[in-house]
Amino acid sequence: MNYLATVLNKTCLTPNVFQLSIERPESFTYQIGQALEISLHKDTEFLKAPFTITSIYENDKDLQFIIKVYPEHNGITVALSKLKVNDTILITDAWDSFAYKGKGVFIAAGSGITPFIPLLRLLKEKNKIEGHKLIYANRTERDIILKYELETILGNSFYNLLSRDHLSKYGFGRVDYDFLSDTIDSTHQYFYLCGPKPFLDSVNKVLLKLGVNKNLIQLIY
Repeated sequence: MNYLATVLNKTCLTPNVFQLSIERPESFTYQIGQALEISLHKDTEFLKAPFTITSIYENDKDLQFIIKVYPEHNGITVALSKLKVNDTILITDAWDSFAYKGKGVFIAAGSGITPFIPLLRLLKEKNKIEGHKLIYANRTERDIILKYELETILGNSFYNLLSRDHLSKYGFGRVDYDFLSDTIDSTHQYFYLCGPKPFLDSVNKVLLKLGVNKNLIQLIY
């Protein structure tokens, strides 16, 4: 089912990432961690793509999304970045983007953090954040989405790794065997991975090499 939704607000989070708030259609329902498809017309094209809902209260009057803009594609993310207040878009019913099974390690790259944001917010609110870790890979420090909020939620359990910013106070390098073997204190927990496919494939191979049971690893595309 499709719903017509009105744009309420846009907020810049990083140089190429923004938060989009839209009015929640009256009959629209969802659960934490679900995603939906956004579509809109651009000139003669009909653009559509899936996005995770990052708001956590299903009775709120708005729905929030964190969207990374890819100018080189000149596709839906660019079109969404140009929306103005009171513009309209189409959204579909929501579906599960991943299944939270219990305490573990979240590993994300870039905009792959978005499926984890509402869950981390909810775990913090319910005082159930202890025992979770977040490993977050980006190119530079300014690319870290919601850096201060995530630091507040996770404290010392928030690990940033930057591939092109060796002058930052955060770690420099990639999520490889050496980094994960030093950072992960147990292979007997859940691992939630989200990011570009090459990143997922690489991290998954490392986790398996470290002895993690494949049934404890969840890849989120």
